Amino acid sequence: MKTTILGGILFLVPLAFIAIVLGKAFEVSMLLAQPLDGLIPLDSLAGIAMANIIAIVLILAICFAAGLAAKTTMISKRVGRLDDTLIDIIPGYAVARGIVGGIAGEDDTTPVLSPVLVRFDDFDQLAFEVERMGDRSAVFLPGSPSAWSGTSVIVDVDRVVRLDLPPHQAISLLRVMGRGMSKIDLP
Repeated sequence: MKTTILGGILFLVPLAFIAIVLGKAFEVSMLLAQPLDGLIPLDSLAGIAMANIIAIVLILAICFAAGLAAKTTMISKRVGRLDDTLIDIIPGYAVARGIVGGIAGEDDTTPVLSPVLVRFDDFDQLAFEVERMGDRSAVFLPGSPSAWSGTSVIVDVDRVVRLDLPPHQAISLLRVMGRGMSKIDLP
């Protein structure tokens, strides 16, 4: 029961973090839309809907501008340092980052979580490679059905086989306790 509760907390922390950030962004965009109060009557349902639409469009515009800014070298290095810090201090952030990166189709040469198959003596396990260190590899062995908790181990690189699978699909496989593994190309 304790593990399930902790797994739930680890699952909710990144989601709560995203919800808080988006909530604050929505509040700020509503404040920026207030000067339009004279143009849009906020005392009617249509006026409130229009203000919400403007706030959402403003958030999307800011996200688009941030995406363009992230492509610059200076800003991407700073965001990378922030990302590394968040991975260190927020439990579950690395998993959430891997999922979002996989869904977004990031073509990152050093993904936070790279789905792998780890070969043990008499079985293989779906896992995530976290870091390579020469002929050794740090691997996260997630639990099933919750990928938010598990064990980190260090194994020889020859035991690790990278999978051509985005992190969010690997987590989906874990959620259903491996059902559907036959549909992926296993080495």
